[in-house]
Amino acid sequence: MNYQFQWGVVIDNLPYLLNGVWLTLMVTAVSLAAAIVIGLGIGLLRISHRPSLRRIATIYIEIFRNTPALVQLIWVYYCLPVLTGINLDPISSCMLALSINGAAYVAEIFRAGIQAVPSGQAEAARSIGMSYALTMRKIVLPQAVRHMIPPFVNEAVSILKYSSLVSVLGVADLTYQAQTLSTTTFRPIEIFTFIGVVYFLLCWAMSATAQYFERRLKASS
Repeated sequence: MNYQFQWGVVIDNLPYLLNGVWLTLMVTAVSLAAAIVIGLGIGLLRISHRPSLRRIATIYIEIFRNTPALVQLIWVYYCLPVLTGINLDPISSCMLALSINGAAYVAEIFRAGIQAVPSGQAEAARSIGMSYALTMRKIVLPQAVRHMIPPFVNEAVSILKYSSLVSVLGVADLTYQAQTLSTTTFRPIEIFTFIGVVYFLLCWAMSATAQYFERRLKASS
């Protein structure tokens, strides 16, 4: 092997590369927050007593879980404006696509977490006059959170990794910065190795933080 590594190219361009980290984290955070809100709604429809609502939720989940995230991203950016007349900038398109994709997975997390709570507790709450919404907010969801933390972390990590797809639309995230730099310096091995390490550290930090809060919840229960 005659390849000579030149890690100086990473050090010399570190500020340029790290500028993409903030955009990556912003896209991930906004997409995850929106996915949780949308996913909660879809998850509640998924366990609804009305078959028509369950079918709607099931169709949504099946469509977005069984089509590639990259196809969804490109569809939102190029096709949605044609059909609706609403033109979204690349960053907004990316966050929308990642949100609706993530919501399909989050919905199943909510469904599984809610169904893991003994049904007798919800029935007892309803018997004393609590509304469905109040029962969910005060009784069911607080207990379901303990079951949902590990899969939530997995989905957050997935969204973080999927955020690298936004580079195909020219969004200057971490991956896009690396692609640009590798074509000008001709040192793709060093640059993409560094990017891989950055993604690993970000994902590891998210997992470690979630494990900490999971232990706190178990200790307090």
